[in-house]
This record gives sequence, structure tokens and C-alpha cells, in this order.
Amino acid sequence: MKTYIKKFSEELFSGLKSGEQLGLFLHSEDSTFLRFSQSKVRQNTSVHQHEVTLQFNKEQRSLKMRFNLTMHLEHDLQSAKHLLDDARVQLMQMDPHPQFIALKNNGTSETFKKVDRPADSEVPGLIYETYKDTDLAGFWCSGPLRQASINSEGQFHFFETDYFFLDYSLYNGPKAAKGYYSAEKFSLPEFQAQAQATKNKLNLLNRPMQTIPRGKHDVYLEPMAMAEILGTMSYGSLSQGNFNKGYAPLKKLKDKELKLSPKFSMTENFDLGLSPLFNSVGELSPNKVNLIENGELKSLLTSTATAKEYNIETNFADVSEAPRSLDVRAGTLAEKDALSKLGQGLYLSNLHYINYSDVQTARMTGMTRFACFYVENGEIVGPIQDLRFDESIYNIFGDNLVELTKESSVFVSTMTYLKRELGAFKTPGALIKNFNFTL
Repeated sequence: MKTYIKKFSEELFSGLKSGEQLGLFLHSEDSTFLRFSQSKVRQNTSVHQHEVTLQFNKEQRSLKMRFNLTMHLEHDLQSAKHLLDDARVQLMQMDPHPQFIALKNNGTSETFKKVDRPADSEVPGLIYETYKDTDLAGFWCSGPLRQASINSEGQFHFFETDYFFLDYSLYNGPKAAKGYYSAEKFSLPEFQAQAQATKNKLNLLNRPMQTIPRGKHDVYLEPMAMAEILGTMSYGSLSQGNFNKGYAPLKKLKDKELKLSPKFSMTENFDLGLSPLFNSVGELSPNKVNLIENGELKSLLTSTATAKEYNIETNFADVSEAPRSLDVRAGTLAEKDALSKLGQGLYLSNLHYINYSDVQTARMTGMTRFACFYVENGEIVGPIQDLRFDESIYNIFGDNLVELTKESSVFVSTMTYLKRELGAFKTPGALIKNFNFTL
């Protein structure tokens, strides 16, 4: 793919006219999807797609176009040239853009990450043997995923990774426990241990159901539950552009009216190696961007377009200004001690349907989901009925944050709508007091 896209872009750039600029962003995948039900393969699918976004610039105007490569050079060049001919006509009917940013050469880079994982042909048997005593529903995804940002000024950035994940639930009638496994190096003992942990949760669901009154309860959030909360924060809350336009859940944090716990720090950390350092226009982000440090907001994600519009500094976030590699700093609590430290309260392994109930106070609402339990004297008593919570980020990660675990889990993106997504969260578990449940 690297050789092909380099040849394709060079041929395309050679046909540009005076004063024209062209940028190219590639999102490419050769993916294997194995979907399971009752621990057996129900669908075996390969997806090969290579989407190109072209950005055509001329005379303070810019236009983007998108199409899919066929990997036949002459055909793809013909398709792209037709788009450029249309763009030349359309562009001159547009007004110059006051925040226009010309393309520039942001250098070159190549990254290839090969993950040590089972061959696709081995996966069905591996999953069946591990989970044949249970009813597993879920899917395995693996295969090369690539991004490239190239332009007519000489820039060439290429990133390819080969990650995998298994995202699944185990069922016992209407009861379910959720599991997830991904790693840079597949380990059969770790894979089996993770499977057994999910099976153990499923068995705990057979204990008597516990009725929990609404109100405030101490909770332990597993890393997967933490990742759900961070996912909601990622949709706009950390964007400088959104903040300036009025969507500002963290306004009181930015204005220093409130602080979070000094135990809470969060960075955009590309050293995790799960997302490219370059953004869609090829700008290189710092390896780490401190977003929240010891409870204080240090920066929001700021694209060059936002920086130009508001005359502020950029940290070369992507145009979406969404985090691409979010890392919450671990704490001091050992996972094995989490329940004993909790004492009495709720063990929450999974949350869902999370959204802001009040943006201005950073209040989130959502539901408990798979395998959540009532804990007494540091021991799981039984599962709880589904509960709705409504709680502020300023409480969750503020004064009510007791401790974060020493151990962290990495969750690569499982988004596959239209195409696989790059991105990851690394997060510990969290012990939180007085978590508010409203229903």
C-alpha cells in the first residue's frame, strides 16, 4: 500500500496547475471479522477498503472530495482527475475563506507496527476451545489498518498497524457479563485468564438479586466502566473550538473556579503507539499533550484551524479536536484490594447510554450494565438491578475520587461503522465515594 499510494500521489501531483495545492489523506484496511454466537462462528468476513480524501486548495479556497481506491492505478488516477476537474469549477464559485490555511510540508515519516497474534485460521478453534462451556456472542477483528497524509508540497506520512481485539459477552439466559481482550503480543495464559474472569462474573450473577435504593453509594469502576465515561468526555468536551463556541462542560475547570482531585491526570499520549502522531493534514503532534495534570486543566485539544480563528496556539490536534490516544495516569491501589477498600458499595464493571444531562455543570447520566454487583464487607453479595446515575465530572474525578488502581487496561477502538477506527483509551479502575443514583 505504501508503494502504491506514493506512486498514485506523485502521478496526481504532477498534473497540478500553477497556484494549486493538493493534499491526500488515506484510511485503508484489510480486515478480518469473525462473528460468534454460542461460541461458534456465525459469520466470517473480510473487508478490503481504501478511502482517500482529497483536499484541493487554490486562491484562499479549499474543497474536499472523497472516493475509494480500486488498487488499479490507471482507473484510480482517472477517477481522481475527474474529481479535480469538477473541483476546479466548483472552487471558483466559492468565496475565499477567512481562516484558509495553505498546505505545507510537515516532513516525512513511516511507522509499521506488526502485532504478534494468532493467524486468522486459528482464531475460531481458539475461541471455541476457550469458551465452549459458555454462550459467547461477539466478534473478533484483526488485520492491517493504515493512515497516510501526503501533499503536493513534499509531505509524506504513513502509519500502519496490525492490532486485533475480541469484544464479546457471555450469556446465561437474560444474564450477561462483558469481556474484552487486546494486546500488542497475544498471550494464551492472559487470554485464558481474562476468559475465566468473565466466566466468574457470569457465575456471580446466579446469586440472589439485590435491590439497591436510589441515592449515593460508594462504587468501584472497572477500567471498562471508566473507558465509557472517558468516551463521553471525548465527544467535544476536550475541544478548544467547541469550548469557544459555547459547548464547555469543563469551563469551571478552565476558569479555575473548580479543581479535580490531584490524583487525576490525563494526557493525549501517542507513545501508546496505537494512533499516528500526524493528523489528517500531516501536522505532527507532540508525543504527549498534558490535558489535565494533578486536577488542573492544562490545555484543550486545539487544531490549527481553531488556533488561527481565535489567534491562539495550536497543539496540532486533528480537525475534529477529539482525543486519539487518551491516557489516564494510574494510581496506587492494587486491583486485588479494590473490593476490600470499597467495603460496602457497588462494583460496576460496565456502563452504557452515557450522555451529559447538564453540560454547564459537567453532569453525566447513564446506566449500569453487564455484571454489576452489591458488595458488603469487601465481598460480592449478588447482582444489582439496572440503575441510572446522574453525577458530575467534578465529583467523579474531584473530591469523591478515593483512588485509582496501579494496573491499567488499554482499549483500542471497536468502532467499525463504515470503517475501522484507530484510537485507544488507557485507563485504571477507580474507587469513588458518594456516586449518585437517581433511578
